[in-house]
Amino acid sequence: MPADPLGRVLEGLPERRVLVVSDRYPPDAAGGAERSLHLMLREEPLRRLALVATFDKVLAAPERRSVDGVEILALPAPAAWPLHRLSQSEVEALKRRPFGLKWASFLREVARDLRDAPVERARAFGVRIFGRPEGGVAMDHRTSGESGLEQAIARIVAHVKPDLVHADNARAIVASAGALTDVGPPLIAVVRDHRFSTPNFRQTFDTAGEGGTGGWAAAAAHAFARQALAFRQERLRRADLVLVTSAHVEALVRAAAAPEQMRRRALTPVEPAPVAAAPSEGFNVAVVGSLNANKGQAGLIEAWPEVLARRPDATLEIAGEGPDRAALAALIERLGVAGRVRLLGSVEGAERDRLFARSHVVALPTLWEEPFGRVAVEAGAAGRPVVAYAVGGHAETVVDGVTGRLAPAGDRAAFIDALLALAEDPDARARFGDAGRKRAESYAPKPLAAGLAEVWREVARGANTAL
Repeated sequence: MPADPLGRVLEGLPERRVLVVSDRYPPDAAGGAERSLHLMLREEPLRRLALVATFDKVLAAPERRSVDGVEILALPAPAAWPLHRLSQSEVEALKRRPFGLKWASFLREVARDLRDAPVERARAFGVRIFGRPEGGVAMDHRTSGESGLEQAIARIVAHVKPDLVHADNARAIVASAGALTDVGPPLIAVVRDHRFSTPNFRQTFDTAGEGGTGGWAAAAAHAFARQALAFRQERLRRADLVLVTSAHVEALVRAAAAPEQMRRRALTPVEPAPVAAAPSEGFNVAVVGSLNANKGQAGLIEAWPEVLARRPDATLEIAGEGPDRAALAALIERLGVAGRVRLLGSVEGAERDRLFARSHVVALPTLWEEPFGRVAVEAGAAGRPVVAYAVGGHAETVVDGVTGRLAPAGDRAAFIDALLALAEDPDARARFGDAGRKRAESYAPKPLAAGLAEVWREVARGANTAL
């Protein structure tokens, strides 16, 4: 491998007016945030102006890519602390080594970490070993600059000479803010989730350690997480402009950014979808989302025997992958509803279109405060009504009585009643589906890309440059 793999990739790289830094990017993409960004960047003039820098967990060295005409520079993603000076790819290679060799490398990194900050990091290691908090110990406030990511972004900026940097989502914002100097290009930070308003970076329901519960290790883990949150918020305040994607996220970010620094833009495009006539028989309900506690699939499955008692022809199809798949499968078997509840796995593109086409209603039993609620708009684009809890962004993307029904947060009985009411009312389903389709037009990629281009131009003009 060349001594300077990043330098090799930078050779011949054309200058671009905007450097877009993203946590992940297609084809290495896990969710709606990455799809949303790509759907905008592949539109003109964004495609012509932007170079994307992203972090890929499987890469051992930087590489250039192109997806739908979007130029991409993919960097090896750093591993989690205490192996943060290594890439995730290097760590995976270590795991394949004989046991002793793997631990020799681990202990080398631990010794280096303890040398740099012995008291704090010894405490963090104690939490990691004895407390074993879910997701590990939050240490980005101490390790962000040590991973090499900020230095890599600074080199890309020096080579590309962009008029501005657009950082999309938490890790990209933190790294970009650390890489840029006061005399560098302006920074636009796009906040799409809760990571600048909650200590829990993984955004799960786990609150171990809050209020001192769970013993010293849990309390210490929470203290580290609070430090990490303060660090992320400080990095966010360095941005020249903070774009938030929903009123819900805007309300949460107010503690971290000044009102004059923030602006709300949807920035969550949804492609037009084929609209098919609803099935003439049965009552088919679709659920789309990662299989985890946040998304609430377990509660809907638990309620399905009640649904079947009132509507024996009801079918539930659940699309998605995630850590709860095995538990959900076991729950389906235990309740004896395997003939009426199916786990489909990951469903994208034409498969998702077919799922919506054979459904009468799309259900979103999400329990946590969804930052935006992209699936609700996708269902609307396909002409399908939505039933959701009135939490987070769903209270914005679902218009109660217009594009679907909203149940009070956590009220399972109201949620089931809303589903079954639509089962008996095809006229309401058609009316809600038509309204959802019209509303989805405002989320089409082209107008959202045009709006983002105007924001880029405005920020560039403020920095005395012109895109």
